[in-house]
Amino acid sequence: MNNILSIDFGERYLGIAVRTEKTRIPIPINVVDSKNDEPISVVKKYVNEYQIQIIVVGYPIGLNNSENRMTNLVDQFIKYIQLFVTLISIFIFYNIVTSSADSIESSDNNSPISDTNVEIISVNIPQGSAAAEISSILDATGVITSKLAFELYLRNENLTDKLRAGTYELPNNLSFEDLTALLLKGPPLKTYTITIPEGLWISETLETLSAQTGYEVIQLENSLTSGQVVSKYLTQQQSQVLQNWEGLLFPNTYQIDIEANGEDILQILVDELEARYDSLLSTNSLPEWINNENEFFTIASLIEAEAKLEEDRPLVSSVIKNRLEEEMLLQIDAAVLYALQKRKSQVLLIDLQVDSPYNIYKYTGLPPTPISGFGERAMQAIFNTPENDFIYYLLTDINGKMTFTSNYEEFINLKNKAKEEGVIP
Repeated sequence: MNNILSIDFGERYLGIAVRTEKTRIPIPINVVDSKNDEPISVVKKYVNEYQIQIIVVGYPIGLNNSENRMTNLVDQFIKYIQLFVTLISIFIFYNIVTSSADSIESSDNNSPISDTNVEIISVNIPQGSAAAEISSILDATGVITSKLAFELYLRNENLTDKLRAGTYELPNNLSFEDLTALLLKGPPLKTYTITIPEGLWISETLETLSAQTGYEVIQLENSLTSGQVVSKYLTQQQSQVLQNWEGLLFPNTYQIDIEANGEDILQILVDELEARYDSLLSTNSLPEWINNENEFFTIASLIEAEAKLEEDRPLVSSVIKNRLEEEMLLQIDAAVLYALQKRKSQVLLIDLQVDSPYNIYKYTGLPPTPISGFGERAMQAIFNTPENDFIYYLLTDINGKMTFTSNYEEFINLKNKAKEEGVIP
């Protein structure tokens, strides 16, 4: 005689009975609440415990013998059992619904709720949630009415490991297909990405911010100088002058909240510079040849403008250091172009006549502010400045490689060679 597991399939509860050779007739052993238990796990448990060879599933249909939503649910349930339980056979019998208490007329999530009862429900799906957990969350929040039905749907469609975590705003009238489509796509983005390249002047930084955020340049300028954006490197009075913000907006890629206004966005860039600099200071000390943060940032901006290769950045820093200590003119073209507010490949003799504190062909020492935004590598190069006697450097390779020397005659020879090879104009 075969051991038989009988399942009386209801909308929420499953009645389970077992008939063995000893009992002869089915003996009820459990009632499973599909909202709080895992019916498949329970079935597997009893199949193994009683060495079941046959499962008999009974479920209600309508008074006119027409199939309703329960038939689909039971079919999915049986398919799922067949995936995980090896049996000789599974039989189905139909229990004609005879009372309103047993009738399954209320709609579930495969039959959308009427528009008048629709609610938008906030749901959070944690990272790494399994199909059973997701089904339970959706059921508990009211997005669906049967976690078992939704889990079976996911397994039947082979989607159990494809749903994405996140916070969703979900209506409670979606079909399983539409609900799953949203969970496969993931929650709508509440942030957007902006990227600020290194080496931009403050005017160019605001232009690229404008292009990526939709705020007008003049709005961003006003936001920056309004006193609402704060930097610990500027006094309130200094912050009202746009040029004083040069170099204080850290170039990086950022995720910006869609609700962020101009002041919020600018403050994020300002805070990032402060965080990066403080992080470097946690393992380094401000070099003795630099007096304050403004000088540090200004040197970093000069390094950013001059050196293209990582290996050259500390060496450029050493040349700046040596020239400052010797009270020599720094003679850096990028600072002259900043004074002119012109981007061009060659600085002409007439350009060197511009009367500006940023013309460091004419005035000794550092420019009064940074000349552009700079990245962390430029700051790190200052801390890695080597001891040497280099006071000249020159671009000597089209790939960006520079050559450093302490000898003026060698510098002139390198310059002539670079011109002949078309490396410099």
